Amino acid sequence: MKKVSWVCIWALLSLGSALAQQERFRKSPPIPDPLPLLELPKIESARLVNGLTLAVASRPDQPFISLELVILAGESQSPQSLPGLASFTAEMLSRGTPLVSAADMEERIDAIGGDFSTTTTPDFSRFSLHFLDGFLDQALETLSLMVLQPGFSDREIVALKRTQFYELRQKQRDPEFVGRRQLLRILFKEHPYRQSFYSEDVIKNLTRKDIQVFYDLYYRPNNALVVLAGNLNLAIAVRRVSHFLNTWPARDMERPLLPSPQANAEERFCFVDLPQAKEATLVIGNLISPLAEPDYFPLAVLNQVLGGTPFSRLFMNLREAKEYAYSAFSRLYHFRSCGYYAVTAAVIPSASSASIREILRELDRISREKVSNFELEQAKSYLMGYFPLRIVRLDELSRRISELLAFSLGEAQWSGFNDNITLVDADRIFEVAQRYLLPKPVVVIVGDKDLLLDHLRDLERLEVYDLKGVLLYALVKGVEG
Repeated sequence: MKKVSWVCIWALLSLGSALAQQERFRKSPPIPDPLPLLELPKIESARLVNGLTLAVASRPDQPFISLELVILAGESQSPQSLPGLASFTAEMLSRGTPLVSAADMEERIDAIGGDFSTTTTPDFSRFSLHFLDGFLDQALETLSLMVLQPGFSDREIVALKRTQFYELRQKQRDPEFVGRRQLLRILFKEHPYRQSFYSEDVIKNLTRKDIQVFYDLYYRPNNALVVLAGNLNLAIAVRRVSHFLNTWPARDMERPLLPSPQANAEERFCFVDLPQAKEATLVIGNLISPLAEPDYFPLAVLNQVLGGTPFSRLFMNLREAKEYAYSAFSRLYHFRSCGYYAVTAAVIPSASSASIREILRELDRISREKVSNFELEQAKSYLMGYFPLRIVRLDELSRRISELLAFSLGEAQWSGFNDNITLVDADRIFEVAQRYLLPKPVVVIVGDKDLLLDHLRDLERLEVYDLKGVLLYALVKGVEG
């Protein structure tokens, strides 16, 4: 009988030990596999006679070529009275020349299996052309027509005004777009970057003369760069680009660096009414350092821990634990003179105030407590594993290179990316968190006022804006009307 009892006890102890080991296994995620060696294409560059910068990333295995033309003039160069001029000018370049119509231009791009797009940021205007290998000359000829012989016809100007007006109207149905635009209007209130965040009404003020003046001033080869990625080398690229763009005349010009704006320091809660919105959208953020600063790498890891994925703190708190939110993420955005972080969350209206408190608590927590080693290593592994995936596609590769050149970044942001991420430790994250997250962020709430305002009454002061960014009135806690 005693023997049986000892056997049972031994079995129970063994079972308990096995369960304890299993529980430890569940709580200890496996160590990430070693990352493969980061192999990036070499970036070769040259400056042409007319001052045009040319960069090439050779990818012989690709059936496509990706071309980026970057004009180092964005919305911050638009006159204060004419926001949107830089974007409008860039869009007009693909709308025909005096001898080639906009429809013919589209046919030329289709004939080379091409895909063309235009992007304007506060710092630059970018023209992207992705096309089949073997059609480099045709692509460069089409680009040269756009750059050297833009038509700026009255008919196309009217058509583009109509298109952009309705596109902006359509975007204003997106609460995240509305919230982020309002956030940046406030953060860049006294800065030239604010020119980027205009409403659709300003488009009607643009004239053909304005477009021509902006083009003549900034569309110069010594204020531009071309990036090519694909089955070619620098020697070929220099010959072909020179052939088509050598008549592009240079012009003396200054490109002063814009000052970095000051981060928000006081508590601000802003509401934008979006009738019939079914949920509350929160956009919370503040300014951070420029992309070229050494704080970039610890900030990238910090953001990953805070809200980079569905396994980060914000998502796990607001959606999984509290069940307040449909989504909750954070992201970093970078310009030449500064950057900003933005937390975005779509939450149920009744939980809007509680969600704001939780987001602010998470921002405060990560700036007062060092992140755990597990969170740190998981975030670093994700960033180092994801970086090469971002540039597998040629268009993403050429876009990344164009940003490196436009922002005058060095090897640290290219071949040194993984090494710099590896060097980030909990102390550096703590240091940048205190520097950038302790200052009070701007909180923007977007939604239907009839659904939300009652749920926001515990806020000390709520500024109410219209979609154009005009302050309508302020609601003060305890004050009626």
